[in-house]
Amino acid sequence: MRLIPPAWTFGIASAQRALVHVTGGPRDYPGRRVLAVGLGVGAAALYAAVGMQFGTARTTIDPRAPHSTTALVTTGVFSRSRNPIYVADALVLASHAALLGRPLALIGIPALVAALHPQIRAEEDALRARFGSDYESYLAHVPRWVGPRG
Repeated sequence: MRLIPPAWTFGIASAQRALVHVTGGPRDYPGRRVLAVGLGVGAAALYAAVGMQFGTARTTIDPRAPHSTTALVTTGVFSRSRNPIYVADALVLASHAALLGRPLALIGIPALVAALHPQIRAEEDALRARFGSDYESYLAHVPRWVGPRG
């Protein structure tokens, strides 16, 4: 069984903190707290937008059950990223790294991307099986992480 994405985010944030502790602790720099709060607020806004869109579409947000999806959501934040929740998770880690004041803590973001790859593949396979050519069209026009409209 794979770990659910929030477990990866929490675990990697814990590793960020441990890494910073081992390398001498947090460091302060001008704007550190403002940057951390801004990234955190951005993540919270993204989570909220996704939650509202899934609620409106009346489909599951449970990463363990992509096969239970009842609607393909392709508008709003989903028109810029196929995985906006995971983008928000990366923003959480960026916020945490800023709060810790150590750029080295940013290594948590590529670690999260690598850890989530099997989850994303499983979700894509389930959505492809459920929505067929509509999902294939979506794949062709919207990036996995972030980017302009296709």
